[in-house]
Amino acid sequence: MPSRRVRFASTDTFYSPPPPRPPLIRSSPSSSTSSLGPLTPPPIYAAAPLTPKGLYCAPSPMKAQAHDLIAQSRIPLLQYDVSLHPSTISSHRPGLSGAAFLEPAVYPPRLSISLVTPHLPWKIPVQASNRRYVSVGDVLTAIYRTLRVNATSAEFNALGTEKLMRRASTEYMRRCERLRGHSGYSHEKREGVKRVDFLMGYTTFQGIAPTAGAPDVWQLTIS
Repeated sequence: MPSRRVRFASTDTFYSPPPPRPPLIRSSPSSSTSSLGPLTPPPIYAAAPLTPKGLYCAPSPMKAQAHDLIAQSRIPLLQYDVSLHPSTISSHRPGLSGAAFLEPAVYPPRLSISLVTPHLPWKIPVQASNRRYVSVGDVLTAIYRTLRVNATSAEFNALGTEKLMRRASTEYMRRCERLRGHSGYSHEKREGVKRVDFLMGYTTFQGIAPTAGAPDVWQLTIS
């Protein structure tokens, strides 16, 4: 059997999607949760309630909390595979408006936050595109952009074990194969391993929650 080979880009580049805009929300016929669940299940933080118009309802000013659209939950309002562009987001909750993606992602609102997850050795920085507060759309776009960064050979080797390297390599191959027959296949394969491949198949967005540390550091949960 021929051996599998992975590629690494010669420069640290990433695909830059179009300027962030509210995704087109498609209601899915039914809700479901991943049979695997989070790898390391953290506490479940209750989501802020939706107002009649679907807008953000701010919780107590003393309690840090995420917007209800992206609050950590076993059944998140948004159904999102973080390996795909945010335009693919759908929801099992009917009547959600794209305007909600322009609302503050966390409360109290902040100009910048960082997302951390045990699945990745990097923090995901999120900046306020409107220069006032980090929005829901900023969070989703930042996750996608960070995961599209090319992994270096040093980062790949830092996985430490042959088993983990093989799993990341397999995800790279699978990601490319999904594009076989499409115009982006050759480009994607040539770009090589990306940070998203380090997730090793765990790409279902389960939301974000405050951490016990700095108020600008939030836990990203995927499954």
